[in-house]
Order: sequence, then structure tokens, then C-alpha cells
Amino acid sequence: MAERRCPVCGGELVTVYKTFEVDGKDKVENVPVIMCPKCNISLVNTDLLINITERSELKNKDEILEELKKAKTDEEIRHVLEQYKFQNHIYEVLSKKGTSLKRLANMLDVTDSYVYILAKKNQSTNIKTALKMAYALDVDVNELYTLEKEVKTNLKFDVINKLTDEVHDNRIKKELKKLDVNVYIEEVLKEKDIKKSQLARRLGVAPQSLNKIIKVTKGNARIETALKIAKALDVDVNRIYKLE
Repeated sequence: MAERRCPVCGGELVTVYKTFEVDGKDKVENVPVIMCPKCNISLVNTDLLINITERSELKNKDEILEELKKAKTDEEIRHVLEQYKFQNHIYEVLSKKGTSLKRLANMLDVTDSYVYILAKKNQSTNIKTALKMAYALDVDVNELYTLEKEVKTNLKFDVINKLTDEVHDNRIKKELKKLDVNVYIEEVLKEKDIKKSQLARRLGVAPQSLNKIIKVTKGNARIETALKIAKALDVDVNRIYKLE
């Protein structure tokens, strides 16, 4: 079985066993729940919750069941999202552009080793860095990062090393320092008439974790999280994260 990772921090998920109580009466013990120890995010099987609710004597049972059935649809979307893995195409773009990792690092004002790790080891980064990288290379961020069902491995490319155009690179470096990432997830949710709780279910995170992604993390959200949010909302990632 493939190792499962937290959609928020990328940490390893673990299985814990919890007891659920319905209406202060019925108790269901030893329910397996997948959670992230770092973010304290829990994922519970919706079919189990439906079954527990149907056996309960809650007055608003029908209302709860209707909401749970919506949650089941969102959970199905989450299962689809889990089939996708993020993949970077930094080397391909560098090869196409005829530039080097060193030059890209200079424009981003980061170390050569940092860019090397991102490209060579398919290391994740935040959406802000991804957008700035796309800006520096004059490409769409979708050319640099994608979600794929089958991740390509052992890609080898000969990167053409050119003399650095200092005037151009320094201009890009200065422009990037003035730009920041704005988040438009809430606007898209309103347009599509989707609740935050629904999006959270589709991503497999707690509502408070989604709120943290939108309000606190902002441009520092992981690139794979940004791509999955975009896919869950059926929009381009540039629609919800913009370098402005």
C-alpha cells in the first residue's frame, strides 16, 4: 500500500483508534481514524458515520444524513485526488529555455543547492516559490508542476549552461521582490456555490485546517496542496493563486 501523506504539511499519516458517541447514548469503540500527528487532522470513513447516525435516535437524523450523503460525494472526490501525485518539470523547462539551475537560483535569490534539490529530488515547495520560478522562466506554473496519476521517474536532461545575462536576471530578481501571492479560494467557492466544509472534505482536511491554508498559510501553501485545491474546485491553479 502506498504511503499516505498529510495534504497540509506533507507529514506521514498514522492510524489511531477512537470511540464515537451518538446523542450521549450509543458508543462505537475502536474506530480506525487516519490522522496527522503534526496538524491533528483526522479522516473518518463517511459510510461509518452514516451507519452510526441511522442507528441513532437523533431528532434531526434526516438532516444529518442528508449532509453526510453530500460528504460522501466529497469523499469520493478526495479518493480521486489521492490517486494523483505532484511532479515537477523544472529540468524540462530549463532545457527548453536553454538556461541553468545556477541562473534560475540567481534570479530567485536562493542557493544553487536549494534549486537543485527541488528539481532533482522532486522536492515540494510553496506556491509562492513555484509562481516566482514560473515568472523568472517566463512560463505558466502548470508547465513546472503537474498532478499525475503515474509519476515519471529517472528523467535525465542535459541542461545547457549559458553565460548569465546579469541585466536581465537582476531585473527579474528586483521584480520578484516586489511581488507577493494573493489567494482567491473564497471568491471561487462563492462563484461555484461550494461551502468551505465541502472543499475541506474533498481535500481530506479539517475545516480549521482549510481556513489556515486560506487565511494564515496563504502563499506558503505547498504546491501540491495548491494543485489539489484547484483540481477539487475544477479551476486552473492560477485562478486561486496569483502573483501580483
